[in-house]
Amino acid sequence: MFHRRSFFRKATVSHDYKFSSAVLEDYAHVSPAWRDKFLATSVFNLKGSGGGDNPLVQRTRAALG
Repeated sequence: MFHRRSFFRKATVSHDYKFSSAVLEDYAHVSPAWRDKFLATSVFNLKGSGGGDNPLVQRTRAALG
């Protein structure tokens, strides 16, 4: 399962953070009939769980080892 914190581990530029936050925030305000369609059209621009963590996360984990 993909969790909200994964967005922050996978993001590499500010747009990744902003877009994923906006999608999750707006999803709750979209009418139930359109929610699935709204989310489906947003997925293309979201970072997937299969991608690597951003370099800052990798360095932090290495430092905390």
